[in-house]
Amino acid sequence: MTSHLDPARVYRYAPDLLTEAHELLTASSRFLAQTLAGEQNDPEELRVYLLRRAVQSDRVEAGALFGAERSRVQAQESFLLLADHDRAHPWLVPAGLTTPAAGAPHEELRAYVRESYDAAPWT
Repeated sequence: MTSHLDPARVYRYAPDLLTEAHELLTASSRFLAQTLAGEQNDPEELRVYLLRRAVQSDRVEAGALFGAERSRVQAQESFLLLADHDRAHPWLVPAGLTTPAAGAPHEELRAYVRESYDAAPWT
């Protein structure tokens, strides 16, 4: 793994897992309420949420907090949601990044998540 994808470096300023889980749950509830009210979710806000969710899943998988297989399945789902969103909204993808194709392997998706987080303005 190249140093620019080292999770210890990329996620060094990420919130602790419990704080992030609380914030993601709050955002998820807001998106669901908007959807149920017939409102459109903002694609940029949704991307931030999906990226943070994918990062959370990557961090959980790295620690195998729920068992290796279960953590990997959850991470894969989160990675795919971000990649699918980015393929549908390519103008939101940070400059210099290429969204993985549908069916990309797990490690390629993980690298994309880490590169996306590293390129995020809040990191």
